[in-house]
This record gives sequence, C-alpha cells and structure tokens, in this order.
Amino acid sequence: MIRKVFSIIKRFTMPALILAALIAALVASNKYGYDDIETLPESAPSNDELSTPVLSIRRAPELLTSPLEMEKLTTNLTDLMADAPKNSCLSIGVQGESIFAYQQNIPLSPGTNVKVVTAAAAILQMGADFTYETILAAEREPNEDGSLLSTDLFVFGSGDPLLMTNSYSELLPESFSTIRTNADELADMTVGMNILFIQGSVQVNESRYDEIRTVESWSEEVQNSGLIGSMSASLLDQGFDGLRNNYNSQRGVDDPPALSASRDPAVRYAANFDDLLEARNVIILETAKEFSGIQLEDLVQLLSIKSPPMSDIVKQMLTNDDHMTAEMLVKEIGYSRTGEGKSGTGISGVTELIRGAGIPEAGLLIVDGSGVGTGNQATCEIMQRIADHDPVKEVLRDSFPMAGIEGIVANEFSGSGFSNNLRGKLSRSTSIAAMVGYFESSTGENITVSFIANHDDSQNWIKTELDSFFRNLSNYLSSYSSGLPIEMLEPK
Repeated sequence: MIRKVFSIIKRFTMPALILAALIAALVASNKYGYDDIETLPESAPSNDELSTPVLSIRRAPELLTSPLEMEKLTTNLTDLMADAPKNSCLSIGVQGESIFAYQQNIPLSPGTNVKVVTAAAAILQMGADFTYETILAAEREPNEDGSLLSTDLFVFGSGDPLLMTNSYSELLPESFSTIRTNADELADMTVGMNILFIQGSVQVNESRYDEIRTVESWSEEVQNSGLIGSMSASLLDQGFDGLRNNYNSQRGVDDPPALSASRDPAVRYAANFDDLLEARNVIILETAKEFSGIQLEDLVQLLSIKSPPMSDIVKQMLTNDDHMTAEMLVKEIGYSRTGEGKSGTGISGVTELIRGAGIPEAGLLIVDGSGVGTGNQATCEIMQRIADHDPVKEVLRDSFPMAGIEGIVANEFSGSGFSNNLRGKLSRSTSIAAMVGYFESSTGENITVSFIANHDDSQNWIKTELDSFFRNLSNYLSSYSSGLPIEMLEPK
C-alpha cells in the first residue's frame, strides 16, 4: 500500500520537478551570459508564432498522460465498485501489468468460471495439441469378403468427452460450438475398412478411468438432477441415452424433457455403435456388451479416430459452458499425472499445476472441474494471473466466446461496449456473478479483466444491477488509454 502511495506521489510530482528544472536552466542562461536565442526574422508571419509558452507542460506531454488517465480510471472504477455487493472483487490489467485492483485477494465463489482454471490446468498438463484416440481392434484382420469371423469388434474408450453422433449434435443451440469427434464418421470408417459382417459382437472397454458416474463432491440433489450424463472413459453423446429413438422426445419441442443419464454408459456406447453400424448394413450376430481383461497389444488394431486438439476441446467447453467436458478433463489430468483416471486425483492435480505455474494459490479451493458444486473458491488475482499466464493466454483468448455472438455469452452484455468486443467467460446465477476475459479499448489497449460478486439470495443485485454494472465498466475501460492523445497536449 505504501509503495502504491509513493508511486502516485511520484507520478504527480514529476511534472513539477521537470518544470522546476526548466526554470532553473532559464535563469542560469541569463546569469551566465549565454547567447540569446535567435529570433525569427521580421518577415516571418505573426500567425506562425507559437501560442504555447516555452515552459508549458504541453512541451512534455508524456509526463501528464499516464497520471491523468490513471486518476480518471481509478476514480471511476472505485465509485463503480462502491455500489457493487460487499463481497466483490475486480482486477484490471494491461499487457500483464495491473492497473487497478479492488479486493482482489478475497476468496469468493467464481461459479462455473472454475472451468477457466480447469482449462488452464489441462493445457499445462497435456498441452494444447493433445488429442484423445479411440481405437477399434479385433483378434484378426477381416477376411477378404469383409467378415470378422470368430471374433468380436473391440472398442477401447479414450476418455474423449466430445465423441458425439450427428443426432445428438443437432440438439445443441445454433450459437454453440459444434467442435466434436464424429461418431458417425467412426462408423463410416469401420465400413470403409470393409468390415461388413461381425460374427461376434461390438464390445467396449472403459478401463482408462474409474466407474464413478457422477461428481462425488456434488450434493445428492445435483447428482440426481440430470445436469450431466454418466461419466465413463467410453463416453458417447456425453453419457446420455436417447439415440435409439433418435432423441425424438427432444426434437421440435419448446420445453423438451431432460435427457436420461445412461445407467451403464459402456454397454450403451456398445449398443449405440452397434446401431450405427447396422444402419450402414453391417451384420452383427451377437448382443453388444462391455469387456475388460483383454489388452490392446494382444489384438490387431484396425483403425482409430482422434479428437480435436485440446485447444479446441477447451474452446468447446468454455463456449458452451460444458459441465461434462470439464469433469472429464479432470479425470484425464489425474490419469496423465498418476495413471489413475479419478476425479479426486485430477482435482489435486489442478491445484498443483496452478501452483507450479507460479500463480499464488492462497484463496484457491477447487472441489470439481465445472464449478457446479458449492465450495469452490478463487480470487480475482488468481483468475487474472491465469488469464495472463503466457503458456495458456493465447489458447484461452482464442477459446473464450465472443460476447453477443457465441455460446453462453451470445445474449449477454447487450447495449454495452463488451458486445462484439469481449472474449470472455461469464457465470451468472441468483447469488454469483463472475467474468474473466479480454477486451480492446477504443485506443487499442489490450485489457484483461476479472470480476467476481457474491451475495445471498435475499439480495437482488445480480438480477437488477449487473447489466448496468457491465455497461459502466465497459465504458470506462473503452475510453482508457495509457496516455492522452499527444495532439491534445502538444505545443500550439
């Protein structure tokens, strides 16, 4: 705090010191008899004379621009936060340097913006180019006539959270990202391998992860709400049932019923893939099932399909606020770090990765990957430092949806300067509001902003005041410049 006070004093006293030095130099020139400055010839037009005095601060405009802008921005933002809920924080930075901080170290609930922490950890652990690979194998190569005789078709699940059928993808809102691994394409590839007859069955392995189907840290009510499907290393259509009927109960309905989580996602995966193959005229004699105890190295690998890279998976998760992808990434972090595809192992890994990145973990508490559960905590400084962390910043900036256009922020920030100009992640509920993102001011400043507000349900600030808050915040940031335009201060 003392350092900040001295910094402010320095900014405002520097112009005075420069003026004093200029005056001293002028006095010295008279005292020691320096030659007079050559005057303009008499023929010079009078309207070419400078109207700005020699000792005007306009002759050193850079001395005033930053202090004036900082004073203006600080005053505006301080007044803005005075009207926000008591449990609020705000952090503003330009090119990684903090220019405004308000209660940035108090732990608050960031809501579903926990996904930003999960995304950063996944990028740090697996890398932006990491892909999942779903592998199909058999005991022997197909015969020349396309038959898999005396063998099954084995599918090894990779944990890919985006393996989806065309029918399921069509249920997503138009503004949502459609980044996915295409299960119909996998079926096409299988037929393309000339596999036309399977004497055995389609069998699926999910041993990469544990078989805990939901998030243990969630309340029983949330676990039973159908918010996500059943988690599995063999995930199809995000663990939901409904493909057998082509999701007909969800189509053309204003308020469609919730999808049902699969009771046994590996078996349902096998049955659904069986259906996809049969729809392409593949004959399969036996019922689809799950398998274990058979290793890939003991089989003949036939083909595989890779997911989009992690950078795209993160984009899909943040654009769509996808809870299942977040929780599956946590399991993969655990698997990547320890060989155990468990949520608990992954959550520990997330915290360790943030600490290892040099980001202060004081105030950080992660209980799940999606932010659905209660108990998650973060500070504005942590969110800000993650957003500005060089190894993940570029991926996050490209992954955040554009306000007013994409995903969960397609209908947010209307009427504010953030619309069509902010790439960010927003979390909004009756008691939690959080935003982190990247914004460009009207003068071209690249600004990172992190905001969290918490209050109890009896208050109504988020419902009635949050939109106005964002309009004012965007206006203040839009007009910010690291210096006033030089033409406003240059000599006249």
